[in-house]
Amino acid sequence: MYCIETQDLSYRFSKGQTVLNRINLQVPTGSIFGFLGPNGAGKTTTLRLLPGLLKKQEGSISIFNKDLVKNRIDILCKTGSLIESPSLYGHLSAAENLKIQQMMYQCSPLRIKEVLEIVGLSHTGRKKQRNSRWV
Repeated sequence: MYCIETQDLSYRFSKGQTVLNRINLQVPTGSIFGFLGPNGAGKTTTLRLLPGLLKKQEGSISIFNKDLVKNRIDILCKTGSLIESPSLYGHLSAAENLKIQQMMYQCSPLRIKEVLEIVGLSHTGRKKQRNSRWV
């Protein structure tokens, strides 16, 4: 069984530029899947088509074995997506952004320092995200 399946998925921008050409994708349920490829390969376009952020032009999209066009609301109630926009607050520091995540996920506050060290941001101090190059 596949949690995501596309058949002959194609998409063109308004100027006729083909971005996707008959993409057949099968993501098995329970798997971890990533898109890798150069700029312009169609990764973001595909990810925008899957939740219906872009209107499908050709082919089919199935999520949880349900056709996206016929079951979009039901599918969206069971999924989430964040495409190209990190969930960071520009007016907060790295530690302050992590504090929000720590409170949401109810993990130990000690993890903030640990995570900052892991990703090489322990030196950022009170520097605000919008003024940083750490994204």
